Amino acid sequence: MRRITDGYGADIVIDAIGGEILSEALSALAMGGTLTTLGYSAGRKATIDVTDLIWKRATMRSFALLAQPPAAWEEAWRTIVPLLQSRGVKPVVAKTFPLAEASDALRYLIEDRPFGRVVLTMG
Repeated sequence: MRRITDGYGADIVIDAIGGEILSEALSALAMGGTLTTLGYSAGRKATIDVTDLIWKRATMRSFALLAQPPAAWEEAWRTIVPLLQSRGVKPVVAKTFPLAEASDALRYLIEDRPFGRVVLTMG
């Protein structure tokens, strides 16, 4: 992140993996940046360097989609679906696995740490 932003870092990082990745996500933040964590597929426990929070005046937040009220879900879908349909937003897919290979997909996600989503397909 620092390389591609000329040392600036990211204003916002959304971490859906957790575990060891959480600390790396935090270190990628710019001054005053915000890390939002919403998943823990790589583990529920993490160790962070608190100086990444203190010196950068960074913020950590959490988000649980399932805890959102139905109106928030409806608004999110009304916003997201047209963006996907118009290709205004195009998810980056790193690799696709059949559902039967879900354990390989998780291993790939944790060990190879791809850029983009790992997708499980059915059928």
